[in-house]
Amino acid sequence: MRLRPALCSLWLAATAFGQLNTDALFRETLAQANLSPQEVRFDPRLFDYFFRTQDTTPLFEMLLRDPLRLPYYAERLRNSLVGAVGRPVAAVESGASAIGVSVRRTLVGDPLQSARERANAPNALENAVVALYEAAKTPMPPAVRQQLQRAQRDAPETVQREAAFLIYVAIDARRWRDAALRDLTPDEQRALFQLLTLPIKAFEGALSGAEPSAELLLLERALEKADLPRLLAGGHDCALAVQQSLEAFQKADAPMKEAFGKPFEATIDTPWGLIRLCGGANDTHPRQPYLLLIDTGGDDTYYGGGATVSLENAVSLLIDLVGNDRYADDAETLGKPLVEREGRGGRAGVAFGGAALGYAVLADLAGDEVYRTQAAGLGAARFGVGLLLDLAGNDAYDGYAFVQGAGLAGVGALIDREGRDQYACFYEAQGFGAVKGFGLLLDALGDETYTAHPTPVEFPSPQTAERNVSMAQGAGYGRRADYSDGRSWAGGVGLLIDVQGSDRYTCGVFGQGVGYWGGVGMLIDLQGDDVREGTWYVQGAAAHFAIGYLEDRLGNDRTLAALNMAIGAGHDFSIGYHIDFAGNDEYNAPSLALGGANANGIGIFVDLAGDDLYQARSKDANFGRANPIGRGTLRERGFALGLFLDAGGNDSYPPSVEFAGNGRNWIVWALQNERPTESQLGLGTDR
Repeated sequence: MRLRPALCSLWLAATAFGQLNTDALFRETLAQANLSPQEVRFDPRLFDYFFRTQDTTPLFEMLLRDPLRLPYYAERLRNSLVGAVGRPVAAVESGASAIGVSVRRTLVGDPLQSARERANAPNALENAVVALYEAAKTPMPPAVRQQLQRAQRDAPETVQREAAFLIYVAIDARRWRDAALRDLTPDEQRALFQLLTLPIKAFEGALSGAEPSAELLLLERALEKADLPRLLAGGHDCALAVQQSLEAFQKADAPMKEAFGKPFEATIDTPWGLIRLCGGANDTHPRQPYLLLIDTGGDDTYYGGGATVSLENAVSLLIDLVGNDRYADDAETLGKPLVEREGRGGRAGVAFGGAALGYAVLADLAGDEVYRTQAAGLGAARFGVGLLLDLAGNDAYDGYAFVQGAGLAGVGALIDREGRDQYACFYEAQGFGAVKGFGLLLDALGDETYTAHPTPVEFPSPQTAERNVSMAQGAGYGRRADYSDGRSWAGGVGLLIDVQGSDRYTCGVFGQGVGYWGGVGMLIDLQGDDVREGTWYVQGAAAHFAIGYLEDRLGNDRTLAALNMAIGAGHDFSIGYHIDFAGNDEYNAPSLALGGANANGIGIFVDLAGDDLYQARSKDANFGRANPIGRGTLRERGFALGLFLDAGGNDSYPPSVEFAGNGRNWIVWALQNERPTESQLGLGTDR
């Protein structure tokens, strides 16, 4: 599954701007305040004094030390991830690294070689199922022998071989999972699975409150005791196995591909979930535990598959080769988009590339698909690895919460190679990283619509109850508990990467490259004329010791923020960074935007080229300005910087912003101390 030549060329063209060196531009602007680029950072001693938490990620620590180099680090991170379009295991490897786990099991060879050799031996499918029963320490019933005979008689040879291969990998992955959880008792594991698969509002309700609940203590113990490297090792192998199987199916000769299109069906019962092999018909797959589901043809309907539906069902793999397929919780859910449903709400369990304490991979190779679920899923993981890979087609992804690339103590990724796709959600989605989690939504080709519904209100925001909290489209989110039980956890890493297409992004509060409480959120769009709309804490913004980043490479874009803290804004020892490399862009900004800083924050706005239109509905801390804070406290010597830089073009500024304009430099001191690094100020340059 290599990148197509057109995609490779596009990627090289889109990253060419990465060679631009902004250091000289920053030096010129910062010199007005006798600052150097290396001094734009928080005093680590002061930062640590105020920010007491657990589980910060290595990516957060690295970016925190060098805020002006966020574009450099973001480029390296996305370069490691874009290959996941053709090599989905890269999402696990790079995602694990971002949260502090080294999982590179292909470094010195193929860890699946033994499984492949056994799958190429005679009677491979039967031997694999026998091995599974032995691993489960369960006698094989005579009925299963009969099921195997039918499968060996009816299923095409390639299907049997790949099924055997995936079963062998699943057996080994299960061992990795069990080893990772060995410090948790069986009762704790069962209780943890029940907690992690609660509907989203019940899950968050169980973990909130001023007093530590039993559920919170259980999650705290799991975060401490679960062996995340071993847990991700099993997920790495599952992703690699599906990747290799897809390559095998794609390389099949013409007679074998013809066999894929002929009707066949075989099911095999196992203690760890059903094995179902079928093709050549429009099949309906009911909701039940599946260890492996391979469908080689037809317009199919899935109510289950590719999801861990029980603690015993630790591995669930689904491959669909061709057809316009539908994936939904049930027939009722399939009938109408979630935003139009009465009484919608979170559903228990996980679905379609959703994993809890295990591994789930769903791969759909061709067709126009509909994916719709009210459960967590569509490339999401809580303690494990969950992947959804779609290679072609105009697809609709419709989820409620914790969907479309979301991770908690694990890696969740949704990867779509091509087609005009629609993504819709309410909360914690489209590249979302919770505690020790990495979430990725990667879309390569096509004009996309990304919607995190601002309304109807399901998750009301403290900032404005008329809009949802989104935590979507590149969001990292931690648990802040200094005002409750005091046990805070840093957020993880959430990324949305769109390679090519003219796209539209919509969210409520917290979205589009946003971080909260130790989290890192990034939205990276490489090519196309895009439109972005959000409400508050959006478009490269962060609050409370976090990092939010939005990068746009090519295209004439429109960016609208409705209320506050947007387009390169940092609040409370946070870094918000918005950078646009090229295009004639339009910005419609509220207060605290376009390089705005508040409460010892750093807000950075950079536009490197193009004739841009700047509009602002407020004069409060925007266009490179900061609000003062902390007189008479330690915060008065805490650094704050609002930085605005437009490096070229004939730009238009609102008349109300009298200090800014073409060919101007400006400095606005909010709180000036003896040392610039202990002051609070705003700086701007238009060249």
